[in-house]
This record gives sequence, structure tokens and C-alpha cells, in this order.
Amino acid sequence: MSVTAGPARRTARPRGPNERPARGRPWWHYLIAATLLVMLAGMVWGGYAVWFACTHVRVSYARVTGLVVNVAAKTDTRVQQVLVRTGDEISQGQLVAVLDNADLEATVEQGKAILQARESELARAESDLELTIRQAAASVGQAEAQLAAAHARLAQAEAEKEKQSLQQPDEVRRAEADLSSAESKLKDAEATLRRMEKLSGQGAISENALDAARTEHQVAQAGVEAAQAALAVVRAQAYESHIRQQQVATRAAEERQASAGLTSARTEERAVLLKEQEVLARRAAVAEAKAALDLAQARLSDAALHSPVSGVVVKGPGYSVKDGEVVEKGAPIVTVVCTDVPLWINASVSELYVDRVREGQPALIRMDAFRRHWFHGKVEKVGRATEFAGDQSSPWMIQQVPLKLTFDPKGLQVKHGMTSRVWIDTRKR
Repeated sequence: MSVTAGPARRTARPRGPNERPARGRPWWHYLIAATLLVMLAGMVWGGYAVWFACTHVRVSYARVTGLVVNVAAKTDTRVQQVLVRTGDEISQGQLVAVLDNADLEATVEQGKAILQARESELARAESDLELTIRQAAASVGQAEAQLAAAHARLAQAEAEKEKQSLQQPDEVRRAEADLSSAESKLKDAEATLRRMEKLSGQGAISENALDAARTEHQVAQAGVEAAQAALAVVRAQAYESHIRQQQVATRAAEERQASAGLTSARTEERAVLLKEQEVLARRAAVAEAKAALDLAQARLSDAALHSPVSGVVVKGPGYSVKDGEVVEKGAPIVTVVCTDVPLWINASVSELYVDRVREGQPALIRMDAFRRHWFHGKVEKVGRATEFAGDQSSPWMIQQVPLKLTFDPKGLQVKHGMTSRVWIDTRKR
């Protein structure tokens, strides 16, 4: 069996009693190495700082902000009691302050009494209107029916009169003409008869001729009598036409009377119009009383100030208001920061860098209260106008553009009003 020999291991030579130990590297070698490392780190850090400064914009005046709601009085009044203090957490609708409401309660009671009286007056006016409408409708309906009947009777009488007036002139003229013709024939027959009798006395004609003359005379006389009878009949009909005329006059008088009755009935319709106007006036009075009562009740409800949002009470314009103090209309009494709306950061950037800032750019945020944490956010809105910063009388007056940034609080207790420092990454355009 063969064994392969490995590389020879070096063994340390034993040191003699008078022999010095081997010397290490000089100390300045370590100093140079450390200096080089520091310089290298400085260069790296400096390069990073230059790169960071070229790609980011430092934002000044950054402050965490929330939705701030001021609960204020709507009228000049006295504060009866403030029920919350700075730092209290409150919920939406919670009562935060009570204003003086003694006069308002009296006004509400007075408004209720006035409204009740106006409603009673309206009920009476509506009842009178309904009764007047029924009476007027009955009167007008009856008068219209009477007028229609009278008009129908008048039309019938006029039609009969017109019919007779069309037939009468022709019949009378014919009857008179027939009578005149019959009388003329009678005269001729009488003259012929007298001549024939004279000639018969002289024996100049025969008895037959005389009898014929007598017969002709009798016929002519009968014709006259018939014409006279026909004329009498026609004249009787003319008298009947006169009676028809009197009937027409009577029907016309009846129609005028019915028309006057309708006019009188329609005066009651005008009374209805007056009643309707009265009802409208009463309704307007009721509406006015309701409006006054609603206003008084609204003012009474405004005397109890409720928070419109859930949040935390902070120091605001009205934090110094005390119980019993008189406040003006619109003066804030309690200031609440809403906790239902995410916080954001209000900041401003110099006008020198505004051309590099765009909405939607990411941002790095650091807050003094959380020095070990970096927050990520983005530019939500860039202001459309500038605002002054610093001394306005200085020739080096600075213009600032307001910014709004959103951020992720990472579950930390970030509070409204905390200061922060923001760097905006301008590489995204």
C-alpha cells in the first residue's frame, strides 16, 4: 500500500533568548488607509449628494394638515356652555356647545300660536269658498237652463212668424186680385143681363139667350162671394200673423229676462273670485307663518352646536371662548380636525424650482416627530398662483408656490400640525 506525501508544513523556528520579535507595519500605513477610505466614502457621499440635489427639490414650509372644520354661531348670541376641550375626540353629531336660547324658545311658541290662528282663518275661508261655489254653480246652471229654454221658444216663434210672413203677402194679393176679377166679371154679367132683358122686352132675343145671361150673372155673383170669402180667410190668417208677432215679442221679453237672471247669477261667480282671492291671501298668510316658525325653530336648533364631522378638537380661532361670552355671527367657537379624511401636507416651493415640479411626482418625507422613519408621498396639486414669503419690503422678496402632497402614514400616529421636510423627485415629468 502506497502513501502519497502532501506538501511539507512549515514549522516556526524557535526564538532565542536574545532575539527581538519581528516588527509589524508602521502606524502611518493604517492612517493612510483610513484617510483613503474616508476620502472614498466622502466622494461617494458627495456624488450621491450632488445626484440627489440635481434630481430632487427641497420643499420649505411643509406642515401636516387635515380637514379643519370650524363650528360657529349663525347669529350674534351669548355662549351658554362649551362642552369640549382641546384634545377631546368627538363623533359626528356630538353636541359641542350650547348657546343662549331663552328668547328663541319664546319666539317659537309665539310662531306656533300665530300659525294655528292663520290655519283656522284659512279653514273658514275655504269653507266659505266651497259654499259660495255650490250656490253660484246652482244659480248659474238654473239661469242658463232658463235662458236656453227662452231662446228656444223665441226661435220657434220667430220661425213660425217668418213662415207666415212669407206666405201672407202673396195670398192676400191673390185673394184681392181674385175678388177684383170676380167683381169685374159680375159687373160685366150685370150689364149683359140688363141689355138682354131690354132686348127680350123688345122681342129681339129668345128666352134661351136671356136665361144664359141670367145664369152667367149668377155665376159671376157666386164668384164674387167666393172671392170675398177667400179674402176673409186670408185676412184672418194675417190677424193670426199679428198674434205670432206678439208671441215673438213676448218670447223676446222672456229671453231678456232670462239673460238678466243669468247676469245676476254670474255676479255670484264674481263673489266666488273674491272668495278665491281671500283663500289665496289666507294661504299666503299661513305660508308666511310657517316660514317664520321654521326660521325660529332653525335658530333654536342652531343654539345647540353639533360637530358635523368626527375628529379631534384643536386650538382654533375660538379656543379662548368662555362660558357666558358674547360672540358675533360666524365667529368660530370649536375647531375640529376630521379623522375620517386622510391627512395631507401643505407646503410651498420657491418659484425658482416650480418649473421642475409636476403633479404626480413622488416625494420623500421626513417628520421631526419620527426621525427614524421615511414616508413616501406624491405631489397631489400645484398651486396656480404664488404667495409671498419673508419680508415684503425686502428687495429680495421670495415668491412661493403652494403645494399639496399626499402620503402614507405607515400606521404611525401622525398628527395635524406636525412639521416635516419634503424632497420631491423631479425625474418624473
